Amino acid sequence: MNITVFIEICIYELVDIIPNLVLALVPFKDFYRFSKKKLFLCIIILYLLLTVSRFLARVSPAAAAFLTVLWVVLYLGFYIISVKSQITKLLFVLLTILNYTSFIVIIFSYCAYHRFAGITVYPYSLPSSAGLALCYLASYPVIYKMMRNMQPLISFPENNSYWKSLWMIPATFCLSYYYNLYANGGIIAFSAAEKNVLFAVFFNFGALFATWIIMHFLQEINTNSELKAENYQLSMQFLQYENLKERIEDARRAKHDFRQSLAVIQSYVQCSDHDGLFNYLNNYLSTVPPDSPLLYCENSAINALLVYYADIAQKNNITFDAAADYPAEPVLSDADAVVLFGNLLENAMEACIHPTVSGKFIRLHIKRLQGTLIITLDNSYSGQIRKEEGDFISSKNGQKGIGTASVKKIVSKYNGILKFNYDDSQFHASVMLPVKTKEDSYEQKTY
Repeated sequence: MNITVFIEICIYELVDIIPNLVLALVPFKDFYRFSKKKLFLCIIILYLLLTVSRFLARVSPAAAAFLTVLWVVLYLGFYIISVKSQITKLLFVLLTILNYTSFIVIIFSYCAYHRFAGITVYPYSLPSSAGLALCYLASYPVIYKMMRNMQPLISFPENNSYWKSLWMIPATFCLSYYYNLYANGGIIAFSAAEKNVLFAVFFNFGALFATWIIMHFLQEINTNSELKAENYQLSMQFLQYENLKERIEDARRAKHDFRQSLAVIQSYVQCSDHDGLFNYLNNYLSTVPPDSPLLYCENSAINALLVYYADIAQKNNITFDAAADYPAEPVLSDADAVVLFGNLLENAMEACIHPTVSGKFIRLHIKRLQGTLIITLDNSYSGQIRKEEGDFISSKNGQKGIGTASVKKIVSKYNGILKFNYDDSQFHASVMLPVKTKEDSYEQKTY
């Protein structure tokens, strides 16, 4: 085999690998482990390995089946090394692309080696590379759009449990493809019969349709989860409004009654009825509105949330301590902030209200430090934790907690870090979010 043939193989592999790598990386554009420079280096290494294996397949056609498996292993190894994501998600995307690639190669083989055999001459030639490129161009927009639409579905944390089984659908199609190909003597032999090519067309249509159904199913889950989060936010806003209205009404009523109370106190003093005065004052103090702070931070949405939970804590004899260095200018969007803090506080409150908990307390600290928002929430709890596959199980319905999943989603959205720790009596949640405010930018410029 001369150098010209080797160069042709290099060109053919380049035509084959570029569109497939684009399809493979588009859904995971926010999950690369390395910088673009290191990622490019990994791509070069993968390209060299695939080119060598393609060269070996040209020298020894009998090893084609083994080398096909090797290509799958190389692609998966590249994926695991370069992309930080659930392996079942990687498998789903990879197998979907392999199904598409198998279809393209069948169509190309039919046209190149049976329909227009005089043009191609031999496998991996320059005309073969041109023909393969044309086959990709004819169908690429559809599969590329599908891979782009898959990106938000893959990044949505609520879908993680479904990916553990969904990858087996494209795997079934892929195994069927390879069995039919190599049971019939390989791709070129398989594509010699028009009925096989027609089978590949319908089979690939079925694979893509199954993928579309899966994406539609996951999108429905995403939409329902987002609606739950929005409904939760609206319910929190309603509760905050009701709480604020109640406190305003309490204050108005106390102000209205204060004049009459002074007259009664003066009467007890004039009569030197100290016991009556003492009892009256005790009764009067019980009607005074809660003395929890009305201002925890400058942001109105977060402040209303903290006031609401502070009042609930006071009614349930829970010590509530909040130090919130959260500015009026939003660090997060108000919707995300309400979901994040609301779920953290709601989980802490539910844990504290449990009748077996002693020394009930909730401590929330929010601090901005050099472009990072640091959140720590500590609370007492019963000492009983249930987890399943790394997720906390709700004590209310025995299912995976929606609140914790929503917190994970918000933290993931802002590329933050979330950690949960606990001992026999205390639960600790900590969040670090790399966000910046105008104040942080100003401070950096002054140094």
